[in-house]
Amino acid sequence: MNSVASPFLVASESDIERPLMDKARALRPWLAGHAADAETNRRVSPETTAKFVEADLYRLSQPKRFGGFELPPTSTFRLGFEIGRSCPSTAWCAIIANSMQWLVSYWPDQAQQDVWGDNPRNVIAGTFAPTASCKITEGGYLVTGRWPFSSNSENSDWLFISSWFPEDSVHKGAAGWFLVPASELKVDQESWKVAGMQGSGSKTLYSDEPIFIPEHRALAVMDIMTDATPGREIPGNVQSLYNFATFGCLFLVAPVLGGAQGAIDWFESAMRDKVKISLKPGAKATAAENPEAQQRAGEAQARLDAAIAMLMTDVAPLEVKVMAGEMLTVDERIRVRRAAGFGAQQGRAIEIGRAHV
Repeated sequence: MNSVASPFLVASESDIERPLMDKARALRPWLAGHAADAETNRRVSPETTAKFVEADLYRLSQPKRFGGFELPPTSTFRLGFEIGRSCPSTAWCAIIANSMQWLVSYWPDQAQQDVWGDNPRNVIAGTFAPTASCKITEGGYLVTGRWPFSSNSENSDWLFISSWFPEDSVHKGAAGWFLVPASELKVDQESWKVAGMQGSGSKTLYSDEPIFIPEHRALAVMDIMTDATPGREIPGNVQSLYNFATFGCLFLVAPVLGGAQGAIDWFESAMRDKVKISLKPGAKATAAENPEAQQRAGEAQARLDAAIAMLMTDVAPLEVKVMAGEMLTVDERIRVRRAAGFGAQQGRAIEIGRAHV
């Protein structure tokens, strides 16, 4: 047993992506050695974060005008997959950081300048649940509340939080996203004690005092879903053309499939080292020579490769269409979500199989 992990992904890397993916692969031994610490400490460490920042691995989805690589969603999928083979929690945080770089492209230029103008390497996290109170004030809004499940927030410089707009606002009670400097929010350290993925640090953010959000840092979710964001008015702002409801799922499935590949890697390594007594008296053989073990590894890798091949085959051509300024049909959007859903199912099945090894 000596599988090559997802050659389809490696073969389809662009010239821009390849150096970034090489950096990610080079970090895998470090991540594997610190995965247990991340789970124990319930967050990705500042040291690991510094390595990602230095390697520009949080900037795949950032607009080029701020020094980012402006790569499509499948590129961040590749990154999450590679990192997930060593530490799914760190992979989750990496794809969150990159997806937030993409989502900030929806805001008007003034908001993007707030986030990246002084430091284009600023890291961003966020939470989508509108669990707060919001009031209109001069020049913007006052927001107060608690926001659960904010992954990687302790390693981030900016955050976005969610709330319902007031009924007397222009958005009339609709859900909204609000960009906030991380220094204005606190983290509830007791809010993330779970059975798995502890290292993602998906803790609850909160503020006891109202936070002022200027109007240009508020965004209506309905505008996001209907491709009516202010970011689309910025010339050359390609990232804003990717619809959140269509492409957001690709980011989330990457750590699942990366973790599944890690499970296969672990199984194959364990079977090579495990010595079993054969039926022939006095002879020994590794478990890797067992046809049943070979079949299990082969079926798992085939399942994973099929999921990745479907995802890349279905999604990559649609990214080209989006970058050309064309609208996707409903059927095309469904194909993206189908590929992501199928991938998540295959990854889960593989990891369940690992539990029975």
